[in-house]
Amino acid sequence: MIRRCGKIMIMFLAVGGTLSACGSSTGAVGASSPCSSTATVTSHGTGNAFGTPDLATVILGVQTQSSSASTALSQNSSDASSLIKTLLAQGISKTDVQTSGLSLHGIYGGSTPAITGYQVTNTVTVRIHNIASTGTIVDSAAKAAGNSIRINQIVFSVEGTSALFAQARATAVSQAATEAKAMAAAAGKHLGALCSLNDSTPSSVPLNTSSFSSLGSVPSSVPIQSGSQEVKATVTATYQLQP
Repeated sequence: MIRRCGKIMIMFLAVGGTLSACGSSTGAVGASSPCSSTATVTSHGTGNAFGTPDLATVILGVQTQSSSASTALSQNSSDASSLIKTLLAQGISKTDVQTSGLSLHGIYGGSTPAITGYQVTNTVTVRIHNIASTGTIVDSAAKAAGNSIRINQIVFSVEGTSALFAQARATAVSQAATEAKAMAAAAGKHLGALCSLNDSTPSSVPLNTSSFSSLGSVPSSVPIQSGSQEVKATVTATYQLQP
């Protein structure tokens, strides 16, 4: 059995017998390794796994404009408060509603640029654990803030990806072992012990996103599909070659 070194995964392989000590994070084998004086073969493996998203993160914006900064801010605060109250009334936990941005800036116009008004944007990030309710919540949010609403982005993700990564890595390691065995056979050799196994799998999962520039009005029923989430793993394995 090999010990986990850096990002190297611990597991047994069906080929190659007992696993020897792992190499460094770059795949190089130390001078004391039995692989240092033996011909080796290096192979690569990739694997993927799919999961159903169980979390929707919706980024909402409340945007207001007025000739005075105080009026724009006051109207924005009123609309943002209505939005947040509606989200909480929909069963969203307070811990899943976060003010992620607040800005106030002047609007310039005229032949000689001068401030003609002010714009305030309050950005609210909402985490929805019941994905089936995402459309209803987006619809309610739009109605609560009226024409001030901005729906910036919807991100779908899987909260617990450990099992998916394990499945993808297992497939990747198996593929690397099969590839190495085939190369050894082609060279008239047999596959020996595993010298090193390196994992270059990304630490994060690409997210399923939907973006919106702005929505002044939203249909009473918003159709939203979360699709599936894909996790990919990539490994590099080095084995001894035996006669």
